[in-house]
Amino acid sequence: MSQFLSYFILVPLLGLLVSASANKRAEGLIAWTAMLTAGLNLVGILTLGIYWVLGGFKDYHFSGPVLYSSSDTTFAIDLFFDGTTAVFTFVGSLITLFDCIFSRYYIHREKGFKRYFNNIQLFYLGIMVILFAGNLEALFVGWEIIGITSFFLIAFYRERYLPVKNALKVVSFYRVADVFLLLGIWVCHHYFHHSIHFTDWQLAREQGTTIITEQPYIFLIPLIFLGVALVKSAQWPFSSWLPRAMEGPTSSSAIFYGSLSVHIGVFLLMRTYPLWDENWAFKALVIASGVLTSTIATFTARVQSSVKTQIGYSSIAQIGLMFIEVALGWQKLALLHFASNAFLRTYQLLVSPSVLSYLIHDQFFNFIPPQHNFANTFWGKLRMSVYVMSIKEWRMDSGMYQWFWKPLKWFGNKASVIGLKGALFIFVPLYLLGLYFVYHKGSLPEAATSYLPEIMAVAGLLLVLVAFVERTDARRAWALIVMNQLFVSLAVAFNEQFDFGQVHLFLSGIVISAVVGFLVLNYLVKQGESIDLDKFHGHSYEHAKLSVVFILMCLALAGFPITPTFIGEDLLLSHIHEDQIVLTVTTGLGFIVGGLAIFRIYGRIFLGPHEKGYHEVAYRSS
Repeated sequence: MSQFLSYFILVPLLGLLVSASANKRAEGLIAWTAMLTAGLNLVGILTLGIYWVLGGFKDYHFSGPVLYSSSDTTFAIDLFFDGTTAVFTFVGSLITLFDCIFSRYYIHREKGFKRYFNNIQLFYLGIMVILFAGNLEALFVGWEIIGITSFFLIAFYRERYLPVKNALKVVSFYRVADVFLLLGIWVCHHYFHHSIHFTDWQLAREQGTTIITEQPYIFLIPLIFLGVALVKSAQWPFSSWLPRAMEGPTSSSAIFYGSLSVHIGVFLLMRTYPLWDENWAFKALVIASGVLTSTIATFTARVQSSVKTQIGYSSIAQIGLMFIEVALGWQKLALLHFASNAFLRTYQLLVSPSVLSYLIHDQFFNFIPPQHNFANTFWGKLRMSVYVMSIKEWRMDSGMYQWFWKPLKWFGNKASVIGLKGALFIFVPLYLLGLYFVYHKGSLPEAATSYLPEIMAVAGLLLVLVAFVERTDARRAWALIVMNQLFVSLAVAFNEQFDFGQVHLFLSGIVISAVVGFLVLNYLVKQGESIDLDKFHGHSYEHAKLSVVFILMCLALAGFPITPTFIGEDLLLSHIHEDQIVLTVTTGLGFIVGGLAIFRIYGRIFLGPHEKGYHEVAYRSS
């Protein structure tokens, strides 16, 4: 039965290919392909579940294709099936099937009907890869897929301002989670010295063996994965992105932020639970996080004026309780809680437009003023303070901007005084000099060689920060992002006993995407189109094919799993030593800011209200 696991990946992949090749006017074919895909997987999951129960609940493991292998590193797509996978995949397939049936009519005759279902198919493929992942590398592939589909579906109404703006805001949080997950894989590689298989963790837990015994890994590894789970499941202090994600169609909000995508943090905690099974200090941290999130989210949900925002924060509160259940070892209760919450939130979001229509009369004409005034008492003042903070969502959004994004922009603005000519005269010679010495390390003193990786990584970070705040020419920002990737590869190449073939693997996708992306931007300029980054231009109206080409180049440059760059990122990080803190931080920040700058270029150039007056323009607020 182990070989049967690949069926659950191949069916969504085949469905995606059929949907993508269909005519955009063939709504019936597109919708039925999505429904058939989820339905076939649902039947397969039920069949596999029966065999799993009759076989005495024996877990299945399938060794998938090896994408890259060397003497010290193996990048393979392995699949794994256990009770956690059974529950999540059953719920996910059933909800996806219901959502596709609903969306067939809800999205009927929308201009983006095919685009919507293609993204749902891609999301379903990503969620299946995550749930059936047998190792961290496979899980990361699915993680990247559902992240990019979130961006596309939040910005589904791309002619409006707010959906595009909020899509960029949400993808900024997702990018942080992506890089932290990549860093978690990097730390695990250094500690275990091989690719991580979930079957090994499960077996060690069943045998009562402690998996992590050395400091500081005993707390560091689980803490990294907790941070990833907090961002993905919108737990405090990252909860503010979830209501912004509701700008997409209601049906996509139901499947993403009510039922499946938002619960992936709980799934990650369950998968990594053997790492911190006996770490009670860390369990206390997870419980405290769950309690704090549930409390804040409950207060916030009760004062929101938008029904979708109320449902979103209510779901966040329940997920906080799931975090507590996982930390206490109540895995079965957490699975039951997940299934119940997923079905409830999906139903609530799908009927929310109708509920608003039914209750609109009561909202305006059935107001009952409070009978008592407690404003001057201690409890009254406390209640009003909590009310005001809940209205402001406990300043999570502004706090994140103040303490994380604003400092990055400040550094970027300070570094931007160098200018394009300064970058050419300073950073290009520095890169060429470093490129020479990386192939002739013997001509440098050993003391100087030890500092070169950090110098190159800091130079790359400065370049990508300038690209992050660039407001004039998109080509300049694109070139600076590419230069950052070159400096990162050069920085890691200075480490001892490094295989240059891995650098070339990383750069193979970078170079192609950089050239094609620059040609697309240059073509727009020759056509008389503006590509400055101070506003949205909406060029996808008149250049739809260029929009598709450019987003593919953006994904390749950002390390999405369609080019070898995706594998190259993991390989490069695996050659950063544990004691190279500066190199780790600068490389991680470079990946985060670079990804944000890439998506910002695409959003500003191709999405948003069109700048030309003869195209329809939606209201600024949705």
